[in-house]
Amino acid sequence: MTPADLDAVEKELADCARDVDADGDPEGRVVSLLRSHRLLAHQVPEELGGLGGGLTELVALAHRIGGVCPGAGVLWVMHCQQVAILRDHAPQPLRDRVLREVAARQLLLGSVTTEPRKGGHVLTAHAAARVDGDTVAFRRAAPVVSGGAHADAFLLSLRRAPDAAPDDVLLVYADRTQCGATVLGPLDLLGMRAAGNVAMEFEGRVPAGQVIDPEGGFTRVTMRTLAPLGHLGWAACWIGAARRALRQVVELLRAGTLTRTDSAYHALARARARIDSAEALVLAALGEHRGLTEGGDRDGARLDSPAFQILVNNVKMTASQETYAAVDALLGLAGLAWGYRRDGGTDLELLFRDLRAAPLMYGNDRLAGASGRLAVMDRTAQSFRGTGLDSLPGGGRDD
Repeated sequence: MTPADLDAVEKELADCARDVDADGDPEGRVVSLLRSHRLLAHQVPEELGGLGGGLTELVALAHRIGGVCPGAGVLWVMHCQQVAILRDHAPQPLRDRVLREVAARQLLLGSVTTEPRKGGHVLTAHAAARVDGDTVAFRRAAPVVSGGAHADAFLLSLRRAPDAAPDDVLLVYADRTQCGATVLGPLDLLGMRAAGNVAMEFEGRVPAGQVIDPEGGFTRVTMRTLAPLGHLGWAACWIGAARRALRQVVELLRAGTLTRTDSAYHALARARARIDSAEALVLAALGEHRGLTEGGDRDGARLDSPAFQILVNNVKMTASQETYAAVDALLGLAGLAWGYRRDGGTDLELLFRDLRAAPLMYGNDRLAGASGRLAVMDRTAQSFRGTGLDSLPGGGRDD
């Protein structure tokens, strides 16, 4: 996209951000805006009609979109996750057929991984696929589906069979007409309302060729595609939102609206340090991802390493905690009149509410538990393999 295109996206999002936050976007204005700028084809390869974006470009765009409207950014990142899963893991001819349709028709793909009673444990499923000849039937509830009311198709996580273990998971691609997608109602959430979160039920039957079950299963899909795109993309959205809050408070201080005191300077410095540290970790993870996927490992096998998975988890945990804490402090600095009021002339209260969701989206406690188990498996005990201190000249490591 050109700088002018990005400026247009930001302006249009800014014009509707307050409205979609107020009503939860039942009309799908955010989706229409993303569709009009062809952003739904960002992760589709150019040869299939898409923009051919990679992870670095996705993170940069998420930072811009999330900086105006965090809910819109999170929705877009989750759609890009689903497109990338099809690109990287779906069988033929499903892969090329759907990706061409996404590019040509700007389809929105919904992610269906949540389930009642399992929390946010993405690597397990209760509802099972039922194979019947050359078709697969399913029935499934999802308490949260971002953009579900406006999605054209879905990727649903299911247990492989009714008698399979909960962690024996595969994905099924189903367009809206195939899965009986029923919206049970919007979710009246504190924040992230622009993401259009709804509760849904699904019941349908699809050809067996619409099952996505690569070697290594759903765990490999998660490690190589779902987690890196999601955690880095979400983090970029949150950092963009926090930087927007920082700019607004700086403007209040420059204008003399807020009094310049030592305590104000200290609060501002600490908030910026939180945001900068989160951004530095995202940049480190991007560099690590490039190092692991370039050269002779373009299939991404090295992304399976415990060290990289811990790094990706740390990006999500750190960014979600630090950006929320930064905006909390900035809102306190702006005070009741300029920060807490909805009509105070800033976006601080909206950004505060949106970022409160960040630690809850795939809960940080769950991620910490996963990273702890991975740390025991990581025999090198290195967080960074290619871009860390041990890679510097004189670092003494060549393993």
